Amino acid sequence: MQAAVRLGNGLIMHQRDVPIPSPTEPGQVRVKVHAAGTNPVDYKLPKLVAGPIAGIDVAGVVDAVAPGAPPGAAFDVGDEVFGFATGGSVAEYALADASKLASKPETMTFVDAAAMPTAYVTSYQALFEHGEMRPGARVLIIGASGGCGLAACQLAAAGGAAEIVAVCSSRNAQLCADAGATEAFDYADDERMQELLTRRFDLVYDAASGSGAGEDYRGFGMDVLAEPRGRRVAINGGFGEWFATLTGWGRGERDRLMLTRQDGEELTKIVELLGGDPSPVIDRVFELDLSGVNLGFARQKSRRARGKIVIKVV
Repeated sequence: MQAAVRLGNGLIMHQRDVPIPSPTEPGQVRVKVHAAGTNPVDYKLPKLVAGPIAGIDVAGVVDAVAPGAPPGAAFDVGDEVFGFATGGSVAEYALADASKLASKPETMTFVDAAAMPTAYVTSYQALFEHGEMRPGARVLIIGASGGCGLAACQLAAAGGAAEIVAVCSSRNAQLCADAGATEAFDYADDERMQELLTRRFDLVYDAASGSGAGEDYRGFGMDVLAEPRGRRVAINGGFGEWFATLTGWGRGERDRLMLTRQDGEELTKIVELLGGDPSPVIDRVFELDLSGVNLGFARQKSRRARGKIVIKVV
């Protein structure tokens, strides 16, 4: 089968002779991939950790289930699904744990469905679990024009936030507004950012710090938290921050660095929260071929994507 394979050092290339995987573990299914979403983690994680095939987010049709699947198992052959793949998704076939998949709404395209899993589940958990967002909350989203940031704008709006302030470039202000932001601040405008420091927020969702180009909004985010219960939730961090998070040393309850929990049930909740017909923002769609893989991951690495990048397979 065709697949996007990791070569090491962040390099990913198209390959045609990759073996088709077979589901063998209880609860495992094989998905005939129609589309796969990409994420920075696809090229940041080494091959020894993430496996030879790139990609986590998948949308397609179940075409095989592990032998001995119990009657009434979550998914059957022919079901349209989306969620998190095991062992790579940018390929013609992918394996997945059924508990990490959800039924694709009939109204959604496979491309839209492939754009959702990592960005939307990460942002949902950041806002509603780690951030404990409630209706009427004042929310600041840093890095608002990326995949996770735009998902957060939509989810915060659907969750009843009173204010959704986006930090992004000026050219992406309208994009964030269309996704639900009530106001936007240009991170390159020092005067505007100083003005933002006079505001207070119940939740700061930081999708920018530690993302690869030296951004660090941790101090800024803590400075604008409302007392006494405001929280900052980040999705990236340096070694010291991860050490503090994993060990519990030197990190307070109001400053959280999170790991996404892959969960098919939460994907279903997200679809319901967004009215049953989500509309993720798609930056570009590329084909699963030599040119598409090269261009798609180059676009991902450029950090200029406005929304999600998707590789279309079928």
